[in-house]
Parts: sequence; structure tokens; C-alpha cells
Amino acid sequence: MQKLLPIALYLGLLSTACGGSDESSGNSATTDLRVTIGGSEAAFPHADGHSGQTAKNVTAGVRSLTLLDDAGGQWVLFDAKPANAAVSYADGAKSELAVVAPAAVRAGHYTKARLVQDWSRFDIAATLHEGGSATAGTLHGLTVTSDGALVDGKELPSGHYAQTFTAGGLSHDYTGTTPIPEHSTTAGAEAVVEDGEWAVYFPVDLTVAAGQTGTLAIRVNLDHAFRWSDLPGAGYAEGTYDIAPPLYEPVEQFGGNRFDVTLD
Repeated sequence: MQKLLPIALYLGLLSTACGGSDESSGNSATTDLRVTIGGSEAAFPHADGHSGQTAKNVTAGVRSLTLLDDAGGQWVLFDAKPANAAVSYADGAKSELAVVAPAAVRAGHYTKARLVQDWSRFDIAATLHEGGSATAGTLHGLTVTSDGALVDGKELPSGHYAQTFTAGGLSHDYTGTTPIPEHSTTAGAEAVVEDGEWAVYFPVDLTVAAGQTGTLAIRVNLDHAFRWSDLPGAGYAEGTYDIAPPLYEPVEQFGGNRFDVTLD
């Protein structure tokens, strides 16, 4: 077994306002271009042979978002470095990353996006094996994916993790550091570590006009996106995420199955 590894999953002012506020806090004027990000639990077909579940209460710290065009140019939509914006990937959630004024819109045809994610938080169902007993409960996890990530006001290194396992009145805390993969993939994305930043690349097909207004929305599909390999062990069960910290069943994927990007 191995330590838990996430495979994700995520201000140079271009606009009159930037941030990671939830959409419910207020709507921006339709005369601007709003940039939002959120989650979806719509059914997604998996054919990798691994076990999987849909993580709950998934949030992430997005450091930056850049669109890359077909001519080799780029448009930085959002850049919070050295901070990040906390966003929710809950089903149907929409967090606002930026509001871009028409004069700041960079026209072009964009084919790829680059999203830098600093950290992620999530809850998964797990069974703790300890002292010969097996206890079903919830593993609440924090994983830092980029160097120098600010989490709750503290700067943390890449690979730092903090977990709490709860079941009834039982609560156990685990912390440590584990290497973040230099390269990883999901069905619809590729993640690489670049200068200490965990950058997720995914395809888009967006034609943006000069002075474009409306909403540029990114929807991350997380249906059964926490995926692992079941291992044999006393009391272990197929389809159950079994843990015995600091040992865990190997995580094969934890990140967006697919990134849907629309411009309306």
C-alpha cells in the first residue's frame, strides 16, 4: 500500500472585481464577462477496473487560470499568487473567480486551459483497520499540491497532508508529507508540476469576441472520481477504501473526470 496521493483535482487584475465568492452572494452586471467554476456529479462512465466513489464536500484553492489560444498566445483570466481563491466543487455549485470588463477581454480562439490548484479538501467513506478491528467512517482530507500554498493563513509545502478519520465518537488525526506526482492524467485532463505549481491542463474550444460579455463557466465532473486499487488484507473488502495509516490502498485518480467549459 502507499500514502494517499491526489490526482486532480483547484490577482493580476483584469477586471473590476476578482475573488472566489460563491455565486449566491450576488450577480455581476451582464455588461461584463463573469468567470465561474463549479462541480458536477452527473454520471460518468469509468472503464479502468478500479473501485471508486464520489467524494463529498470537495473544495480547492485555485491560484490561477489561463486560457491558451491556437496561435501560441495566452490570456490570464485570474492570478491570485501568492494567495488563492477557495472554490466549491459540490454538485451544482458555482464559485466566481473573476469579472472581466469588456475592455480587458482578449479576443481569440482558445484551445486549452491551465488551472493551478494549491490544495484540495474532501470527505470520503473509508474503513480504518487498527488493532485487529475494522471501523467504517469518514476520512476528512487536506492535500497541498503546490509549493507555498496558503491554507487558513499558513504557508504549507507541496505534499503536505492532514487527515481526520471520524466514526461515531471516534476521531483520529494524521499528518505528514508525501510526494506529489510530477505528471498524472485523468480521462479529460493532464496535471504537471511546473516551478512548484501543480498545473492542470484541459482542452477547451472557445471563440471569444472583442468586448465579450456573459459567463465563462467551468464545470468539473467528479462522479466516482476518487478511484483506488483494492488490495488483499485481513478484513479488507472489495469496493471499500481500506486504510491503516500511514498505509493506504493506492489511489489511482482523484481529480476531474472531465472539464466542461461554456461561454454564454
